[in-house]
Amino acid sequence: MRRLTIALLLAAAVLRAQRRVDPKHSLYRIIAVVPLVPGTNGAAAWPKHLPTSQPAGSSAPAIIAFACERTDDGQHAVLELVAANRAPLADVLADHAILAFEKNTVTEQQIEAAVRQYRKDFSLSRFGVAVQ
Repeated sequence: MRRLTIALLLAAAVLRAQRRVDPKHSLYRIIAVVPLVPGTNGAAAWPKHLPTSQPAGSSAPAIIAFACERTDDGQHAVLELVAANRAPLADVLADHAILAFEKNTVTEQQIEAAVRQYRKDFSLSRFGVAVQ
């Protein structure tokens, strides 16, 4: 009985010590440079390829969060899209007319070098969205 109690206490201590996975490593994220399309009725320009609909048969949103900045020429936007799975991001990644990178599969230096052709002061350390 005493061994069982000690084993349970040790197991509880070990299990409690595990930390939660940081959301920036557990969610799917892409960085993309997309053209801006003019808004209607004087509305502001909106990034093309920003998925706004929910997946069929799901109550969860397709895109959990996003960040957006205009490029230096004002004709494009740099986006970070965050989703729980890769499916909502597939159309953006499949479009060869836009520049898109999956974070954590490409180095930060490669992303920054490519995006700096559109925005000179771009830095991943100052761009993005935090998801809790």
